[in-house]
Amino acid sequence: LRSLGMTIAQCYEEVGLLLLFLSVGISIFSTVEYFVEQGVPGTTFTSVPGAWWWATTSMTTVGYGDIRPDTTVGKVVAFMCILSGILVLALPIAIINDRFSACYFTLKIKEAALRQREALKRLMKNSSSDSNINVNLRDIYARSVMDMLRLKSRERASTRSSGGDDFWF
Repeated sequence: LRSLGMTIAQCYEEVGLLLLFLSVGISIFSTVEYFVEQGVPGTTFTSVPGAWWWATTSMTTVGYGDIRPDTTVGKVVAFMCILSGILVLALPIAIINDRFSACYFTLKIKEAALRQREALKRLMKNSSSDSNINVNLRDIYARSVMDMLRLKSRERASTRSSGGDDFWF
């Protein structure tokens, strides 16, 4: 849940643009579809807000089917609405997915480092109270580095931000 919160905080621009493009597309396609279908007898497009519902479900590819176009022009507009919805949703979601993977990886690294630090503190405390225990700090450090490298090898390839070549973290 923390990684999801970090992702949303990192991707506020992408999420904002996604919502902006969706709202503009919904407004345009609902208005066009309403005016194309309004003269047809028995149409399910009775108002522009009703057409907003249709455009929202069409652009997000939910498509309940409760409102549907009947004319050929309306079906062409519906096709363009669905296609633009797929394109508008697909591009930012790939970026958000990459950021989520990077946030998740970063949190895993921090948690592993914290666990390693706590284990090292326990060993130091135990070794200072018991002089017979021989602790090799170099081996402990090498083991923690190997754990970090093992975690890093699982990292996704794309952890760069969409804004340039700088890492986002």
